[in-house]
Amino acid sequence: MSGLWTSYNPVSIYFGRGCREYLVDELTNQRCLLVASARGRRQMCSDSILGSLVNRPQNQWVDTVRSNPDMNDLQRDVDGLGGQTFDAIIGFGGGSALDTAKVLSVSLAPEINGTALLSDLLKKPIRHEDVTPLPLYSVPSTAGTGSEVTPFATIWDHELRKKHSLSGPAVFPHTAVVDPLLTNELPYEETLFSGIDSINQAAESIWNTNATPITIGYATRALRLGFKALPKLVKGEGGVAERTQMAECSLLAGLSISQTRTALCHSISYPITAYFGVPHGLACAFTMPAVLRLNLKSDDARFQQLEKDLGYSDLQQAFDVLNGQLRVTELLKKYVRSLDELQAHIDEMLTPGRADNNLVQVNTHIINQLLIDAWQQA
Repeated sequence: MSGLWTSYNPVSIYFGRGCREYLVDELTNQRCLLVASARGRRQMCSDSILGSLVNRPQNQWVDTVRSNPDMNDLQRDVDGLGGQTFDAIIGFGGGSALDTAKVLSVSLAPEINGTALLSDLLKKPIRHEDVTPLPLYSVPSTAGTGSEVTPFATIWDHELRKKHSLSGPAVFPHTAVVDPLLTNELPYEETLFSGIDSINQAAESIWNTNATPITIGYATRALRLGFKALPKLVKGEGGVAERTQMAECSLLAGLSISQTRTALCHSISYPITAYFGVPHGLACAFTMPAVLRLNLKSDDARFQQLEKDLGYSDLQQAFDVLNGQLRVTELLKKYVRSLDELQAHIDEMLTPGRADNNLVQVNTHIINQLLIDAWQQA
């Protein structure tokens, strides 16, 4: 790590069971735009605490959020809301809902409300550098992306099979309200895929050229929590304690990548999701042990320290065992029929701003070797 580093994250954080009561106190008599999936809306409306807030007549809903939000769908939402004013936005759900809420909080900012073209905002970030976004209160109902504390929003162009990122200071939420109770009823797949995404984000922020003492501290605790809690949850053995641990793991991983961004696993994952429909967390975790093996070649003592802090005698073995416990490669092969299918998209796996954050610089030949390594793990 360089001796020179900076850190900035302006998001106010409320964490703990029952902390969502803060929203009721904070947003009473405010006109809110509520952003969620159809299932998220049902969860909010029936919630013993949030129901009293979200069921007020002055509020408006965008409850059509789907996984991996598409640019055209988001543009329709922006156009439909253009010119309207809100006191605040509440984003509720997983990463897709929170990212949609981020896009709306920037697009409905007073300076560009009614004139925002997402294609413009993506091509010319200067357009939203100085806007005043609507105050966004991010409320995750999964323990996964950490989007509640990051300055990034993922936007997909499904027609062109491309992933874009709206990013910058204006994309930071105003407040994150992380209540682990909201994750209690998460189904198996959402628990697994969102949880392994958190673990991967924490790992990627450690084997990252932008890592700092702060991000490594956050990420190390996130890994300690995730390695302990997630295997129990996917086996049906976890409970309140494990749900709380995974919520904290996700939050800390989000705080880490808010500074470092993600790295090579994410870079490789984007075409895997775009072409084969592999859930994001699973696509990222697929190459995680292989990418660790690659980066161990450039250990500047950070991996030795991580091994010690996590209490493992063999860090590589720990990651191999975790992916085996979670059946990562086995599950990915339900979406992808052959290694050849993955290798056909290697040229698209070198994503600028992600692959070049990796400790070891890579090319298509190295990515090919990583795919072979990962494919053989099951």
